[in-house]
Amino acid sequence: MTKIVFTNQKGGVGKTTLTRELGCYLSHEKGYKTLLVDCDAQGNLSKGFLDEPGKGLYEAVTEEIIEIKPVSDRLDLLSGSIYLSLLEKQLIGEIDGYIKFKELFEKEEFSPYDFILMDTPPSLGILTGNALAAADYLVMPVTASQYALQGTGDLLETLEKIRRSLNPSLYTLGVVLNSYSPVTVIGKELKAEVKSFFGEACFETVVSRSIRIEEAIAERKGLVQLSGNQWKRPQEEVSRLGEELLSRIIP
Repeated sequence: MTKIVFTNQKGGVGKTTLTRELGCYLSHEKGYKTLLVDCDAQGNLSKGFLDEPGKGLYEAVTEEIIEIKPVSDRLDLLSGSIYLSLLEKQLIGEIDGYIKFKELFEKEEFSPYDFILMDTPPSLGILTGNALAAADYLVMPVTASQYALQGTGDLLETLEKIRRSLNPSLYTLGVVLNSYSPVTVIGKELKAEVKSFFGEACFETVVSRSIRIEEAIAERKGLVQLSGNQWKRPQEEVSRLGEELLSRIIP
């Protein structure tokens, strides 16, 4: 089982999109049994697949009620809901507050999965800390915006604390430049700035801004599951990113 967390304390950088699309790619295109885990109280990952989240991550941690929802062939979801805000408050001050997700994924119900992909909230709170403590690998999405690198130091400091105290084997797979538009000069300059800052940590594949992603969410499918020429470019980007992701994972 390989556990990957998608995190960045900034909102709007595409954590949910990348978790969703790469989960669909791994399951639909590569045949891996994959679980998506929505660790965000906003539940946007869950809303992209379900009308109602039902019992999910909150109940799995607090009540040991594990209700995993099938999304498509070889792809399942452990949903998130507003109750995760309550969980965050409950875990603060608990001695084992940061290892709840790690303990959860050790249960038998999760053993069939080849991949577990975790979408995290836009914060460095205890839910994100739990996901980092449970993960094998980290992917950090960023956008080519004027504020792309703000707060990066805080995230890197949090990662080092997690490695020192809870998860020394956590490995950073890399940084994904997401929602990129090559049309503007400022966009190109900011892309160069991001690449310069992160160096080899940057994935070669860049994900372009596209209305097709929102349309795929409306269809409740991943891009790679849709047919038609209008999907070709974003599908190719997701596939390249998925291949690069797999190539970066240590055997």
